[in-house]
Amino acid sequence: MDYEDAGEWWQVTGKALLRIDNISKNFGGLKAVADFTLDVMEGSITSLIGPNGAGKTTVFNLVTGIYSPDTGQVVFDGKNITGIQPHAVVEAGIARTFQTLRLFENLTCFENVVSGQHCRCRSGVIACLLNTKSRREEDARAFNFAEECMRLMGIWEFRDELAKNLSYGDRRRLEIARALASRPKLLILDEPAGGLNENESDELMDKIRQIRDSGITVFLIEHDMHVVMGISDVVAVMEYGRKIAEGTPEEVQRNPDVIEAYLGSEEDEELLATLKKGAMEEVTQEAAQEAGEAV
Repeated sequence: MDYEDAGEWWQVTGKALLRIDNISKNFGGLKAVADFTLDVMEGSITSLIGPNGAGKTTVFNLVTGIYSPDTGQVVFDGKNITGIQPHAVVEAGIARTFQTLRLFENLTCFENVVSGQHCRCRSGVIACLLNTKSRREEDARAFNFAEECMRLMGIWEFRDELAKNLSYGDRRRLEIARALASRPKLLILDEPAGGLNENESDELMDKIRQIRDSGITVFLIEHDMHVVMGISDVVAVMEYGRKIAEGTPEEVQRNPDVIEAYLGSEEDEELLATLKKGAMEEVTQEAAQEAGEAV
């Protein structure tokens, strides 16, 4: 599907594109993830939040084949992908970005994005040596799609610039464009708004919605609660390797277990303020309703 022509057709289908079923992972005596279960619905934007060290990135690593779970399974698009190699995960239709940028710094932005299509190219050594027609046609398709991905992320103007010369925000967008180039069904984003200012975060939210609208399901970790509460259909919350809550942003904001989990954590003051605000709004609405009934 062409991203520019997709339109806002999206809807959450009721089908779990990704099913994480009771996975656990131990590192020595540390239980990083314990009996974690979550369904990521097709057509949704699902966010995974929690304090630092809660196990969020470990969950992503278990899904994408960097780690193998000790127990449980990961099912993607109806197929068990538990423990398969990362390149096979990409071929299955899952692409991801990382909390720490991983770009080819000395390649151009266009070359970075084209490299994301390696898993979709089928020309072998002989076809490349002979420069066959099928190989040239494959290259043309790859180049055209790379341009679409870069235009979607608003970085086409930097196509000939070395990746290392871009601003931090543009490098974030470049990494997402490269992930999109693999033509995923599911895009996994690990703190995509990390290090961005407010305006850049707002632009990123628009881009993530456009990605979802193009038919790609999005699963992300994020500490920026403005982003999480602004774009998510479902929010899951982790603490000490376990899921303690799941629901809509509004439900999570009001959940007493979530509020308690963040009390006293200076690094999560923004989330705590957001959660308290949601709970206070609910109390205010209930009080207004009761007053109206009394009248």
